[in-house]
Amino acid sequence: MEGRELKALQIAAYARITRDDDYWIVPSQSSSRKYRVHLDPDTCTCDDFELRQQPCKHILAAKIIRERDGGEPAPVIDDAEPPKKKTYKQNWPAYKQAQNEEKWRFQKLLHDLCSGLDEPRPKKRGRPPVPVSDMVFASVFKVYSTLSALRFGTDLDAAYEEDFLSRRLHANSIAAYLENEALTPILQQLITVTSLPFREIETKFAPDSSGFSVSRFERWYEHKYCEKKMRDWVKVHIITGTQTHIVTACEIHDKNANDSPIYRSLLATTARHFKIEEVAADLGYISVENLEVTINELAYPYIPFKSNATDAKGGIWAEMFHILLLAS
Repeated sequence: MEGRELKALQIAAYARITRDDDYWIVPSQSSSRKYRVHLDPDTCTCDDFELRQQPCKHILAAKIIRERDGGEPAPVIDDAEPPKKKTYKQNWPAYKQAQNEEKWRFQKLLHDLCSGLDEPRPKKRGRPPVPVSDMVFASVFKVYSTLSALRFGTDLDAAYEEDFLSRRLHANSIAAYLENEALTPILQQLITVTSLPFREIETKFAPDSSGFSVSRFERWYEHKYCEKKMRDWVKVHIITGTQTHIVTACEIHDKNANDSPIYRSLLATTARHFKIEEVAADLGYISVENLEVTINELAYPYIPFKSNATDAKGGIWAEMFHILLLAS
């Protein structure tokens, strides 16, 4: 017995499965969602069927109920043995070696990246400035370590002794580097540089956003004398390759920033170095402008429309609306 077959038996035994014309309404096991199942041919609106295009547990459960109601026979399920979970062997010597060498290899790769940065012209007077390569290396290494500034001092000293830094730096100075807005485009450039080895492989991309909490807190009052406090956060917008999962472009904005307007700059940065064939995004990115810039890059946009969308806008919007409508 497979895992899907066992779950199908559980759904058929405990869930309430109903009919809606030619469709079976099968509830989800993990949420309040309900899926529409058609048995001629076998289709289901769940993610498992969309990904595999093979009968899922909801289709099997609907066939079991159909047979129970006097319909066509369901597939035979061998319930003599419970399903066995797949296990994979781990190369523990290689795993331990990778864990032991991870920090050193990270510093080596980061140092190689920073060594190619352009340095500003030195000042004629005053103390020589800290090289940009050292500021970027120390800032990124500090975030990677997840340590506080005081605990990170020994790592900075070790990095200097390994020639990853050109001078000794105090851990407290890294806070100033992290607040330096001039480093933002440099860090974005490094993200793009790390993705370039895969530009001959990656042609399909997907944008999305996530949140990062910061050290500040915000307060508000819901009722009289009732104070609420929550950690503030920012929103990071990225575009990644769907095959290698590389990040080709990244931007950080306020927590209330919408995803759709930022799509165009992410796509433009990626198109400078990659040949884009397809872009898959959620419905938060649907707009006429996003469809147009994607088509202009000779790429196909897989962006779903909202449930209340129509073809009234015309142009590329109406064309893509009808294409996706026929495909669904």
